[in-house]
Amino acid sequence: MTDLTEQLTHSLNPPQKEAVLHQDGPLLILAGAGSGKTRVLTHRMANLIASGAAATDEILCVTFTNKAAREMEHRIYKILADLGIPVHSQLWISTFHSFCVRILRQRIELLDYKPFFTIYDPSDQLGQIKKVMTALNINEKAFPAKSFQGRISGAKMSGMSPQDIEKAFGRPIMDPKSLEVYKRYEEEMKKANALDFDDLLLKTWDLFRMYPDVLEQYRQKFRYVMVDEYQDTNRIQYLLVQSLTKEHRNLCVVGDEDQSIYSWRGADIRNILDFEKDFPETKIVKLEENYRSSGNIVRAATSVIRNNSQRKEKTLFTSNSAGDLIRLQEERNEYDEARFVAKAIEEKANSGEGSWNDFAVFYRTNAQSRVLEEQLRTNGIPYKIVGGVRFYERMEIKDILSYMKLSVNPADDMAFKRIINVPARGIGKTTMEKIEALGMERKLTLFQAAETAVNERAFNAGTCGKIRRFLDLMLDLQNAAKQFPIQEFYHIVLDRSEYLKALKAEDNPEAEARIENLEELDNAIEQFAKERGEEAALLGFLEEMALVSDQDSLDEQVNSVTLMTLHISKGLEFPFVFIVGLEENLFPSARSGGFDAESEDDLEEERRLAYVGMTRARRNLYLTYARTRRVWGQEQSNPPSRFLKEIPNDLVDFKSSAQTSGFMARFAGGAYGGASPRAGAGVPRNQSRGDFDDHQDFPDYEDGGGEGFRPGMRVRHPTFGVGSVYSTEGSGDQLKVSVIFADQTIKKFVVKYARLERLS
Repeated sequence: MTDLTEQLTHSLNPPQKEAVLHQDGPLLILAGAGSGKTRVLTHRMANLIASGAAATDEILCVTFTNKAAREMEHRIYKILADLGIPVHSQLWISTFHSFCVRILRQRIELLDYKPFFTIYDPSDQLGQIKKVMTALNINEKAFPAKSFQGRISGAKMSGMSPQDIEKAFGRPIMDPKSLEVYKRYEEEMKKANALDFDDLLLKTWDLFRMYPDVLEQYRQKFRYVMVDEYQDTNRIQYLLVQSLTKEHRNLCVVGDEDQSIYSWRGADIRNILDFEKDFPETKIVKLEENYRSSGNIVRAATSVIRNNSQRKEKTLFTSNSAGDLIRLQEERNEYDEARFVAKAIEEKANSGEGSWNDFAVFYRTNAQSRVLEEQLRTNGIPYKIVGGVRFYERMEIKDILSYMKLSVNPADDMAFKRIINVPARGIGKTTMEKIEALGMERKLTLFQAAETAVNERAFNAGTCGKIRRFLDLMLDLQNAAKQFPIQEFYHIVLDRSEYLKALKAEDNPEAEARIENLEELDNAIEQFAKERGEEAALLGFLEEMALVSDQDSLDEQVNSVTLMTLHISKGLEFPFVFIVGLEENLFPSARSGGFDAESEDDLEEERRLAYVGMTRARRNLYLTYARTRRVWGQEQSNPPSRFLKEIPNDLVDFKSSAQTSGFMARFAGGAYGGASPRAGAGVPRNQSRGDFDDHQDFPDYEDGGGEGFRPGMRVRHPTFGVGSVYSTEGSGDQLKVSVIFADQTIKKFVVKYARLERLS
């Protein structure tokens, strides 16, 4: 072992060291949560460079967020600098989308696009689909545009163009109407010289398929390929990776099938589970030591995830101290739950155990944040939401970015349509519809159609004059975009469009807030220019802004509690974590709550989501649920999440501010001989998911004179079907009965009006 190698690996544990020193041939690194996978990836890349196996630009490393890519790049530069190794060329560390954009900027003319293409976000894409539907006379009320958007995205993630779908044999992949929309959508996107997010990958795949010489150049260039979070790759990403590594087979993938939580956006867990089938000579290294979380958190998360069947054999462990027990809190409703969370955060912060930044609250759905926000505001606790309306999706930001997009790509129809009357220029909806119709008829971009309409005097003199002034403004900005640096150009756009002037004229708090957002955009441009130096081009800025993810927008400098969905939490960590809403039909969601075989995959993914959330916590983990929760204006009661039953008894400190429930009576009595809930009282591990069929698992209210209805009685409701009574309250005309149905939903009925039929 050379001195450089020793210097590189002296701080690594044996499995980490084994992975870092492996060079040629396929390598599968199974990296448990908090096991130092980023450390391994960066040291492995540095070792390939230090050993002379590859130059800095001969290694491709792909990860899933810009934030992770920047962190890896920073670490590798530092490692190489510490080793005294100069870096003469740029590192290729990026997301899949950024990697593909980099290729397409150089090669997309081979696909008959121009290199200054713009990237459509989901709202732009939806607008384009609606435009296509109008042209095809498809009624959006009967055929929602979002349904077409989902089918088109699914096809692209599978690597299928409209032509591929038409050639497919066997079971139809897409219905005829969706295929018609897909084909026309592709035509309009090419006319607009625009790509959507899925196109960035699909067009790169098309490029490789259509031009083998181009693929061969990149194969030879990238002698080593490394892919982070491999369990999250979809079909098209899998194809890209396979095509680049098929010959030299120097592919290293890092991932954890226990953290595969993105099937809803195309991720295929089989990519990592079947890796050895693609590469039989694979070397496997398991990273099982967790350096992040306390011992109790690691044990609890491991006990939950081992109930899944779709996983490889590995066991997470840690040398960290056991730490505090996991707090399991039962509350009456979501408001009490939010009050508990706010109070617990306040007490910890006031005692000096952490700053606001150290606390995170995770939930299954975005809708759950409202009550939490209200309570945090009431308590004066600062917070930030990650994954709400993102900065670059705000109206004023999209307006100005549309001016900038149209300045570099006059064919961008969505940008044209957005700003032709922003700020108001007296160009109305009817005028715009006529321009669109002309564009469709003559196969022109909206910019060209507007020019044609003015030249042919398709409108009265006043309207033609308004359109001409807008076109002249855009021609002026197109020239300015070529002459001025991006910082100056931004201010030229604000000034010549009179957008800022219009906002100032409104003179109200909302307009003031929008002006502040434009100031923040100015700061973002300045930062971009500072980081990129001479390479700070307008097109590059627009490209980066289009590829910003929810995690990339997380400002860690702001001292505030973080609220986010469990899906967004992946890859992050906090000293104190609260996971709220651990109830059946919420988490796991109703989509995976059944017991049929088809839902088993969904249920396992929900369990992986629970595992991800639990393993974000370093010191303290709080799990909460409410006995009742209002959904779509109706109060519902659902039993506690089955995942709670999978946590060993001795790891949980259960507390309840609500009336003791049948489920939690097993903490207090069933498992502990009548003792009160106490530290260490957890859910008995010998209970299976089937226990949820037993009405005693749910709250036992006193029988308020049930008059023929009793807990456990089987009843039939004309709408919801057969269920079991689990509680009654009141009497006479006010008698109410709560019934749990086969889908685990609990409904409360006034017996007088419910038409319940007693079956037993």
